[in-house]
Amino acid sequence: MRENGYDADTYIDVLPKQRLIYLNVPKSASTTVRSILSTLEWGKPPPLNVIYKRRCSGLRSPAHIGISAFHQLVKNPDTLRFSFVRNPYARLVSAWADKFEGKPIIAGDQFIDTYRTHRALVARSLPDGAERGLSFADFVEFAAATAHLGVDSHWQLQENLVSGPGIALDFIGRLENFDDDIDHVLDHAHAGDRFREMVSSQLNRSHHLRWQHYYTDALAARVYSAYERDFDRFGYARAISLAAA
Repeated sequence: MRENGYDADTYIDVLPKQRLIYLNVPKSASTTVRSILSTLEWGKPPPLNVIYKRRCSGLRSPAHIGISAFHQLVKNPDTLRFSFVRNPYARLVSAWADKFEGKPIIAGDQFIDTYRTHRALVARSLPDGAERGLSFADFVEFAAATAHLGVDSHWQLQENLVSGPGIALDFIGRLENFDDDIDHVLDHAHAGDRFREMVSSQLNRSHHLRWQHYYTDALAARVYSAYERDFDRFGYARAISLAAA
């Protein structure tokens, strides 16, 4: 993990008692999954604002349990090593709406700063100033050009995020089939009905129109070209069905 530059202590959650290892893919139901895992650990749903604070959520990192214990858990055949992914088209709309939409391009915001740092490497024609925010088309150009560089996990290739750590996953769920796929995790943890009630409500949703509305043929082609590995590995269709919009 360290040799590959993977931030295990940020993106891996460990529940030793339940023998669960979760590889977090941002903008792919990660807040919902972490909330459910925290409930498994504490027995009650956590407040939304503490889900990413390990001391409050009960979710441990590899460093928290120690290298030896983590290695044993990874190699244990009774451990479920899992992640969740999302249609790349929808994931980019969610990332843009949550991190960029309506924000002036001025220093001081984590994601705007990332954009400003790498913008010149992509295209100088992209906006660089407070006079207007980053449109979805501008964001697609930026994200597609940097998806392989690891500048931010919210638009990094999902295939890189689930393969980079070198942990063989037993199960990869899809956000589009979340209610059924999370049952696989809950069954492994022998969770009762009270835990399953959380599955029906997605947390931390971005607010935007249906993702299909944001795409032109040209934008879809740009995303598919940059994220083809995600489409292929996780079985998402290249075509955008407007009937679902």
